[in-house]
Amino acid sequence: MSKLSAKHFVLFIFGVTFISFKTYSSLFISEGGRDTWVYTIIAYIVFLIFAMYLVYVMDSRKTYDLTQIFTLGLSKTLGNILLFIFSIGLFLAALESATVEANAVKTNFFIETPVWYILIFFLLPSFFIIGKKFTTLLIFIILTSSSLIINFINLSLITEKYKNIKYIMPVFSNGVGIDLLKTSLLIIGSLSTFVITLPYLKYLNKNSKLKKHSFIALLIVGFVCIYSIIGVLSTFGPLRASNIFYPEYVQSQLVQIGGFLEFGEFFFVFQTVIGMFLKYLIATCGIYLIYEKKIKSKKAFITVYSIAIFILACFLSRNNYTLFNILKYYQYVNLVIFVIVPLIAFLSFQISVHKTSKK
Repeated sequence: MSKLSAKHFVLFIFGVTFISFKTYSSLFISEGGRDTWVYTIIAYIVFLIFAMYLVYVMDSRKTYDLTQIFTLGLSKTLGNILLFIFSIGLFLAALESATVEANAVKTNFFIETPVWYILIFFLLPSFFIIGKKFTTLLIFIILTSSSLIINFINLSLITEKYKNIKYIMPVFSNGVGIDLLKTSLLIIGSLSTFVITLPYLKYLNKNSKLKKHSFIALLIVGFVCIYSIIGVLSTFGPLRASNIFYPEYVQSQLVQIGGFLEFGEFFFVFQTVIGMFLKYLIATCGIYLIYEKKIKSKKAFITVYSIAIFILACFLSRNNYTLFNILKYYQYVNLVIFVIVPLIAFLSFQISVHKTSKK
């Protein structure tokens, strides 16, 4: 299992792409209101075109090493600068995962527990997994990503009866304005974390059908996001949903079976803790893969990296209102680092290869 198949890559996509969008969906609803689900469809179509273009370039040229793509199309200096910016994006994605997980657990479950205590239990397991070989990480991702999809199906089924479609109608009752652009950009910024998975394609089995399986995975991601946002809106309505930090947690609390059995919160906490931890691992290991040849001590890297994450996450997760304001601007940062930067690198690479093939 030292090689990565396209089917395995599907689970990497599941591990990073939709977890943030689902966890703090109120951020997007507060901007888009009742029409957020429509904006999600529009934003998803744009994102799908972007993501499949990146996959197409890598697969058509049979070049799966992200470092090569960044440095061959551009000058080596400029390529390394953009690659460094991309790596900063991976660090920010890992920081977001740790911060949101700690804040969500504290806000919804352990209000009296200090954030630093929650973060310790989040970061310590990562030492073990990151320090192991790629095979260990691959097995962990296969197991956890699969369980996330099963968890999503279960949570969807048990909350279905609490939804009312009237809350998402009528569409565009106030016309189409700047909200469409702002909300769509926020959503694209959130979904663009798909590119966190690209460094792992260096392990791809060359005979894998990357385009086919990536397209299927992205279609499933789109369904999950659209279904989830409709579910939250149809449960609470746009006004209530936009004023809950973590709407799916409150939604899960509605679950009651047989008049006495209440266990919906389990699905939310499982989704949040496992999903954010998985995203953290994939982003962190992605940085290591990019700079593997330059990092002399893996243990030293993990230690310094984890301490930096711990300090910053403790600071950022102290106040919910401050955190959510930062998360809003973070989506725009993602647009630059995870959309514009890769587009520049991939377009340059495609043009460069095309010119070379003509000669």
